[in-house]
Amino acid sequence: MILLACLLVSVGLGVASAGLYTSRRVVAESAAIAVEFDALGPAQPGFVHRALEPLMNQATALMRALSPAGRLDLIGRRIVYAGLEGRLTVEQVLVRKALAAVGGGFLALVAHPKAVPALVAVPAVAALASFVPDVLLDSRARSRQSQVARSLPDALDLLAVTVEAGLGLEQALAVVTERLTGPLGDELRRMLAEIELGVDRRHALELLRKRTDVRELSAFVVALLQADELGMAVGDVLKVQAHQVRLVRRQRARETAAKVPVKILFPVVFGVFPAMFVITVGPGAVSIVRTLFAH
Repeated sequence: MILLACLLVSVGLGVASAGLYTSRRVVAESAAIAVEFDALGPAQPGFVHRALEPLMNQATALMRALSPAGRLDLIGRRIVYAGLEGRLTVEQVLVRKALAAVGGGFLALVAHPKAVPALVAVPAVAALASFVPDVLLDSRARSRQSQVARSLPDALDLLAVTVEAGLGLEQALAVVTERLTGPLGDELRRMLAEIELGVDRRHALELLRKRTDVRELSAFVVALLQADELGMAVGDVLKVQAHQVRLVRRQRARETAAKVPVKILFPVVFGVFPAMFVITVGPGAVSIVRTLFAH
């Protein structure tokens, strides 16, 4: 037994020594490779990127010159509303607009009707195609704002309960964000991070309102700021705001339901009625035509 124990200890020491030596060698090789990469300098962009970069810069400059300042500001705000801040810039949107215009012009040049001259079709289709990135960005921004508005009532209810339990507003927001997902949770977490970094709470709330541009959330922020100035109980304000937000959401649902008959009219007239006429009137019309031609 003693001999076996000594043998096992010897094997273990050997394996540990080999592992230590191997790890040191790997670390040394990694350090050498890192030094070589540092000596080579930062990675250079590829040939395609270097070849297309001047064209992209020229396209961006052209689209910026053709777009008014108000339009560029609107694109920047839509990027923020869509939650793409830091991942998408105004210049990148302008490049996409230029690419869409070129693609639309090429498509019009290839497939335009013979009755329409190419000098008319190409600029018209190119101008219309340049607005496709704007439409997509606006659609994403509106969808995100709608998600924030739908999540707000539940978040306010939970926030009111948490505040009434004795927590402060920041602590209550931290508890709510742990259970909240989606764009509203992301925005509240960002606001809390700004407060932790030293931003004043009032300023952080104002930034939250500007980033989302949701009417219900803006009303909540204004009410919260007024309650802070007047010394009102935050729990009561949160309850009132939750009730108001639910009332607004109910009214919007009723408004959407009232618009359904008007929206469904055109599909019914142009899609359902022709098929019904073909099914109901078609056999009789065929019989009448056969009878007339038989005589």
